[in-house]
Amino acid sequence: MKVVLGVTGGIAAYKAAELVRALTKRGDEVRVIMTASATEFITPLTLQVLSGNPVGTTLFDPTYESEIGHIEIARWADVILVAPATANTIAKIAAGMADDLLTTVILATRAPVVIGPAMNTEMFRNKLVQQNLTRLRDAGIHVVDPDSGELACKEVGQGRLPDAWVLLDALDNVLTPKVLAGKHVVITAGPTREHADPARFISNPSTGKMGFALASAARHMGAEVTVVSGPVSLVTPPGVFRIDVTTAQEMFDATMRAAPSADMVICTAAVADFRPATSGDRKLSKAELGQTWELERNPDILATLGERYGVDQDEGPIIVGFAAQTHDVLELGREKMLKKKAHALVANKVGGPDSSFGADESSAYVIKPDSHRELPRAPKAELARQILEIISLHADGR
Repeated sequence: MKVVLGVTGGIAAYKAAELVRALTKRGDEVRVIMTASATEFITPLTLQVLSGNPVGTTLFDPTYESEIGHIEIARWADVILVAPATANTIAKIAAGMADDLLTTVILATRAPVVIGPAMNTEMFRNKLVQQNLTRLRDAGIHVVDPDSGELACKEVGQGRLPDAWVLLDALDNVLTPKVLAGKHVVITAGPTREHADPARFISNPSTGKMGFALASAARHMGAEVTVVSGPVSLVTPPGVFRIDVTTAQEMFDATMRAAPSADMVICTAAVADFRPATSGDRKLSKAELGQTWELERNPDILATLGERYGVDQDEGPIIVGFAAQTHDVLELGREKMLKKKAHALVANKVGGPDSSFGADESSAYVIKPDSHRELPRAPKAELARQILEIISLHADGR
């Protein structure tokens, strides 16, 4: 993605460094434009080093214009993000002014524009500022609401620039085609924990990253998204409804309640196959625990969904499974898809240096009854987008 980052003159300008780092880390190309006031808070050199590109600061800079002029950069951008956006810059954009490099580029671009306001609480609440933000929204500019909390001026209220991941999520949401608009997608994610007592449980290394990446990508594609999540330390993607569970039985119950209203159910969770036959609220001594545990089988979420809504059924949600294999990934994945009666299955490798468990990147096979596609190793956010693009072809019909 080609991103023009506009930085204006507020104290939150220091967060631009983190924002540039976050964009470049995920592979985006960034060009920064700073207003004159912004350079009082953070130096252009800092953002030039982090972005790897010259920073524009004035409309009539011969050096900058000779490399990439203001009209050319307006055409170059896939999206323009102004963060932080001060009340002054918001007013100028709303009025259609073009008295500096940033406002000129915004007027000259056809790319989507995203605004991240950041200012004193009373300034943000001011009727004139709110009217200007309404004018921006009416003009098709996307406004990311500021966070609430303690501000640099020591007041507490709305006006803080959101964290970088929130702003990046807004960019992705703006740019992603809404191919799942009107659809409800249910996703299971993370591990389950099966307790023998309050201090001991059976589980696995799943972190839920793939499931949450799919949830974020599905929302960007316009879907209503419900995540049924085991115990993970991940932040819920904006706009996603989350149901927290612990055990396989709890995940089974929550998924079965959500499935009838879904258009697609994607089972990414690493569900424990067995649970201790007995469990109490008191920690057991080693002697009481014994050297062996009696286990009983957990309900099979994917198999049950396959029986109710799978390839043999004419109605209900599209069922997509996941398979984690240490070997013969494609062959065992196809076997699992057929056995569970899923419409499609995503198979990836676990164990060894290329394990998917806990990794930020992964590779996968997307398997359908009559075909499969191999997806090379990529960040899970990108992999999620590709997976949904492939399986979304099922979303409009069986």
